Amino acid sequence: MANTDIEPLESGPALQGWTYPGVIILTSVAMMVVMALDIIVTGDIGLVSNIGLVVVGIIGAIKVRTADYQAGIWVVPIAWVIALLTTGQLAPMRGGSFMREQVLHLAYGLAMHAWWILGATALSASIAIFRRGRRP
Repeated sequence: MANTDIEPLESGPALQGWTYPGVIILTSVAMMVVMALDIIVTGDIGLVSNIGLVVVGIIGAIKVRTADYQAGIWVVPIAWVIALLTTGQLAPMRGGSFMREQVLHLAYGLAMHAWWILGATALSASIAIFRRGRRP
C-alpha cells in the first residue's frame, strides 16, 4: 500500500478572511469611530451607535475566516464594551465621584442598549454559523 501525505491547502476557503484577533481589533476600532461620531453629532450615545453596532457586527461576521467563526459570535458585545469604555467616556454622565460616574456609565451603556446588543449578536452569530455550515 502506498503511503500518501495529504498537505493542507495554504489558501483554502477556511483560511481566507480576517483572523480571530483581527476581527476583534478591526470591529472594535470601527465601533469606536462610530460611537465618537455619534457623540460629536448628537452629544449622546444613541441610534447612530446602535445601527453602527449592527453594521459592524454584520461586516465582522461576513469577513471572518470560517475557521475562526467563533469571533463572529463574540465580536458584537466585545466591540460595544471596548467602545463604551474608551470613546464612550466622552458622553456626559453626571453621577458624583469619578468612580461612581464610571460605574454608572458602564451600567447605563449596557442596560439601555441591551436589546440592540443582543439583536446584533444574534444576527452576527447566525451569519457566522451559516457561513461555517456552508464551508466547502
